[in-house]
Amino acid sequence: MIIRHKDLVNKGYSAYQIKKLVEDKKLYFVKKGVYSTDKNINYFEMIAKKHPNAIYTLETAAYIYKLKSKLPNTYYVASKQKDRKMKEDFIKQIFMTDELYHIGVNNMTYQNVNIKAYDLERLLIEIVRNKTNIDNDSYKEIINSYSKIAKLLNKRKLEEYLPHFKNPKILERINNEVFKSE
Repeated sequence: MIIRHKDLVNKGYSAYQIKKLVEDKKLYFVKKGVYSTDKNINYFEMIAKKHPNAIYTLETAAYIYKLKSKLPNTYYVASKQKDRKMKEDFIKQIFMTDELYHIGVNNMTYQNVNIKAYDLERLLIEIVRNKTNIDNDSYKEIINSYSKIAKLLNKRKLEEYLPHFKNPKILERINNEVFKSE
């Protein structure tokens, strides 16, 4: 479990007691202000604790939904345009306008952690929108996975989401690459 330093202090632990817990391997130092009760760190939990408004998107969300087989080295998260910059080098922060940020947010439990990720329909739009920023092999894998579940996608949601995105080629790409066999 990830625990922030300020939460330990609020529970009455002194700096000395925290240091002693780390020495006794009852707590593990992750980074400044962040500790873990487990030696193996759950980065999903760490991001959720440190950045509760972060929404998983792109390749990370595709991995969560099992559309991609390998977890990327970078965790892709969306945040509001005016949010503070995340300084972790394993996070790629994508700033969204307030209008786009809230569309298709799905609160879910993943690896026993409450997280936010864009739903499948919104994620599909994000993948297609960012085609040039995604590794070609990853893009193909994700789109092939979407093609296999195309019948399960909520087309009404897609139609509801698409007008918020200014690029008319998004729908064309989705139809050509995902719904091609229908």
